[in-house]
Amino acid sequence: MIITLTVNPAIDFAVTLDEFLPGDANRIQSSRSDPGGKGINVSRALLELGCESMAMGLVSGTRGRFIEHSLRDLGIYTDFLHTPGQTRTNITIFDRKHNTTTTLNERGPETTPQQIHTLLLRLKKQLNEGDWLVIGGSIPPGVDPGFYGEVIHLAKRIGVRCILDADGEPFQRALEAKPYLVKPNRDEVARLLGKMPKSQEPLLDAAEQIHAAGVEVVVLSQGIDGAIMVSDKGAWRAYPPQVPAISSVGSGDAMVAALAQTLSQGGSLVKALRLGTAAGAAAALTPGTQPCRQADVLRLLPRVQVHPIPHQPHKAAATVAASTSPS
Repeated sequence: MIITLTVNPAIDFAVTLDEFLPGDANRIQSSRSDPGGKGINVSRALLELGCESMAMGLVSGTRGRFIEHSLRDLGIYTDFLHTPGQTRTNITIFDRKHNTTTTLNERGPETTPQQIHTLLLRLKKQLNEGDWLVIGGSIPPGVDPGFYGEVIHLAKRIGVRCILDADGEPFQRALEAKPYLVKPNRDEVARLLGKMPKSQEPLLDAAEQIHAAGVEVVVLSQGIDGAIMVSDKGAWRAYPPQVPAISSVGSGDAMVAALAQTLSQGGSLVKALRLGTAAGAAAALTPGTQPCRQADVLRLLPRVQVHPIPHQPHKAAATVAASTSPS
């Protein structure tokens, strides 16, 4: 079973405008609301890919119940802990004229240590040896930045492999627990390392540094430029097909879903990277925060190119270890 954990979910409210005019009245051409948050988006993408999952995390108030009921209506298993307050709303504004995306993200409700303790107990009951756990997104106010690391340690004791997609200090602290796979993008890696390596292949070197720090598989996504994967078994670069993109929102979550599906079913790293790249490109074809469509993924899959790249063990593990230590 693949379980996704989202501790700071959101209702994703996406609006499309002919042109976004700051400081002026704007007429919305279309809008939609969807349950959101990285883990939840992964569960929705997994459903499209024909794979079951269970969505777990924290939800609050009427918005939280909307998220829970929406996922259940789709046929996704859920086990959310309800907490006081109100789940946040994230607003995404698509400007057709300039082909730009503007996001407005709320922080989320305050969360107490007792609520986190209860969530961990619930997670422990759901996890079984051989499961896969996808952890992603921001953490709400009141939660210690080391929370994801605590979750990873818990899962590893049970025999569960973890896939992490996070940013900032939660990402940094979680690396100390050595998740099985991480999927940062280039901006998240730059924030992690403080600066990109000065080399001919800065992204490859950055991925190798994270791998050398103890992460078995590193997938560094680069949007339309594809992705780099580094592991003990080798390194590869994936190139997605060019598509008439509508929205890049959710492409990274679709990639994570495809990686989790393939690896949980015993597929190879190369197969996982290829499907993940196709899923990310397919997600760009859907408006707003809608997940990738299986038909698009299967159509794009043969057009994904994956090539091996030279890979040598990196000696700069201390660089990442130093940057991930709490100040």
